Amino acid sequence: MAENNNPLVSVIVSCYNHEQYIEECILSIVNQTYKPIELIVIDDGSVDNSPVILRRLRDQYGFFLEVQANMGIAKTLNKAIRNYSHGKYLAGCGSDDFWAPDRIEKQVLYMEAHPEYAMVFGKVHTVDKNGRIIANFNIIDPVTDRGESPTFESLVERNPIPAMTVLLRKDIWEACGGYSEDTIIEDLDMWLKVAYRYRIGYLDDYSAYYRWHGNNATADTLSMENAVWAILQNRRDMMSPPFAKKMLARRASISFNILSRRHKKAAWGFLKKNCSYWDGFILKNYAKGFFKLVFCWKKNGKSLWK
Repeated sequence: MAENNNPLVSVIVSCYNHEQYIEECILSIVNQTYKPIELIVIDDGSVDNSPVILRRLRDQYGFFLEVQANMGIAKTLNKAIRNYSHGKYLAGCGSDDFWAPDRIEKQVLYMEAHPEYAMVFGKVHTVDKNGRIIANFNIIDPVTDRGESPTFESLVERNPIPAMTVLLRKDIWEACGGYSEDTIIEDLDMWLKVAYRYRIGYLDDYSAYYRWHGNNATADTLSMENAVWAILQNRRDMMSPPFAKKMLARRASISFNILSRRHKKAAWGFLKKNCSYWDGFILKNYAKGFFKLVFCWKKNGKSLWK
């Protein structure tokens, strides 16, 4: 693509203790086929060797770098976008993830051809700590209907949008008030705010690599389920009462099923959140959850009642 005619893309990387992976992440961005890209990297209080690696890469590739005391991901993203970004589009990459070389080129072409969309996303490969693709392993729910754009209602039920594949118009980010700073799932909350007012596009293409190494935030199922529940409660005013009743009951059953193996007290709490709505989906989750609640009691000889 001819650089002179291309809109600027601001890429934000918030790094925290990813010395093993940060170089692969940065190289996948600076080696994109698309130009111009404005790379903004903030080290969010790493206590490993990440700042040293980032300073070396900055000196080599000339991107913006700031090293700060730990603030958390949402505050760091908001700071980077508000204070330092100048692009028409925003993209982000986890400091342990990396991109396909033509990811930005394909997505900018799509967005420029479809101004009716506020953002676009794609698919991810899940890889291990060495960057090897893990076959048949999906941490993020895949898109089931490639012909339909995600809606607010569909995102309440399930989130198929990998954050590291999103290209978002900056003016839309501003209109939505930036990322919410009172949740650990700031991306889901943003997608809901976007989908409530705008249309979301989808490219059926693998654009990024999500690294699974066991220390991912998504591995903390208890915190994640509590955060999803809080987001849905906060966005309840965007739902009609019948829809809210249905979806909160479904979400409670999902959380009960997920937590019943290792977080039994918390799972029991989600069971009590049922709001007198029942369907086959909910009953199936409760059946699976009750089995784990009753029969799965030990891990490495330790009680799972916590």
